[in-house]
Amino acid sequence: MHVLMVEDDVELASSLSHLFRAGGFEAAVVTNGQEAIAHVESTEVDLLILDLMLPDMDGVDVCRALRTLGFTGGIVIMSARNDELDVVAGLDAGADDYLIKPCSIAELQSRVRSVLRRIHRHYDATAQGLAEHEQLEVVDHHIVFGGEEIATHGREFDVLALLIAQRGRVVLRETLMDKVWGADWEGSPMVLSAAVGRIRTRLEAVEATEQVENVRGVGFRLSPAV
Repeated sequence: MHVLMVEDDVELASSLSHLFRAGGFEAAVVTNGQEAIAHVESTEVDLLILDLMLPDMDGVDVCRALRTLGFTGGIVIMSARNDELDVVAGLDAGADDYLIKPCSIAELQSRVRSVLRRIHRHYDATAQGLAEHEQLEVVDHHIVFGGEEIATHGREFDVLALLIAQRGRVVLRETLMDKVWGADWEGSPMVLSAAVGRIRTRLEAVEATEQVENVRGVGFRLSPAV
C-alpha cells in the first residue's frame, strides 16, 4: 500500500515515513496541498496522513478537493488544531479520522489500522466482482438491493439514502439530524439511533452486503458487511 504524508514539518514527516516503510508500506512526503492533489492524481495512493496547517491551502480544503476528484482511499487528519469545529469540518469534508497532535505512535497506528481495514473490505469486495446491482441503491425514491426493494419508511429512507450517497464516509450525527429531522427538531436525538437500529434489521433480513457502521461519538457510515 502507498501512504502519502502531507506535512510541512520536515522532521515529523521524515519520522512518519520511516515508520510506515518499516511496516512494509511505500511512503511519500509532500509539504503542501497542491503537491498532495497532484500526487494523488498521478499515483495510486491508498492512505493520506494530512496536516491542516499547510503553507498554501487549508488541509480541510485539500480533503474536500480530493473527495470531489473521486479519491476513495483513506484520509487521516493529524493536526494541532483541536477545536471541535475543526474536527467536524474535517470529517464533514470526507476525512475518515481526526487525530490531535501530539499523539502517540500507538494511537496513530491503531487509527490507521482501522481505516485500512475499511479500505481492505472495499478492495476485497471489488476484487470479488461486487456488481453495482449488488449494492444498496436509491431508485425512484426506493431503496433497492439486488433488484429488490427494501421496505423503509419515512425518515428511515432519508437516513439510509444519505448514507448511500456518502458510501464509505462518516456522516456526522448532527448532519443526519439536521437534514432528516430539521434544525428546529425539539424531540429526543435518540430518534436517530432508533432509526439506524431498524435499518440494520432490514438490511440483515435481506442479507445485504453492506452495513451501517457506528463511528463512536461521531456518526455513521455505510461499509461493506464483515
